[in-house]
Amino acid sequence: MTPNPYEPPRAYGAAITTAAALNRGPFLLAAIGAWFAGAYWAAITLLLTVGVAAGSTSSTQLALPCILIALYAYRGYQIWNGDPAAARRVLWLHGVGSVAAILQMQQSNALSVMVILQGIKVLIHIFGGITAYQAQKLLATVPSQ
Repeated sequence: MTPNPYEPPRAYGAAITTAAALNRGPFLLAAIGAWFAGAYWAAITLLLTVGVAAGSTSSTQLALPCILIALYAYRGYQIWNGDPAAARRVLWLHGVGSVAAILQMQQSNALSVMVILQGIKVLIHIFGGITAYQAQKLLATVPSQ
């Protein structure tokens, strides 16, 4: 879309921020999805910590979940405050989180409690990914200035 030559130029970021302020629903859901994913990763990480303390798993398995927990919390905070670029970044995080959950499912015994918990985690990532995609879709409808 070409800008109107009779209007003063506006920054593209201002138009995105205005659109995000007009319809905060997808952004709020995306933030809640990110926080919920972070909280669930924290709960699963506590179970992994118990496994490390018992000696049944390696302590190196705790590095990725701790990083993901911090990133989900931070991205959720950014989305809650209306940062439009954070919706795209959290979409990538949900993809990485889903892949990590699936890999952890494959390392567990078949039909164990961890497989069920990891399956729930994948469902949370699907919810978070859909809400982040909806927030991105809202931004795509904003005309470029």
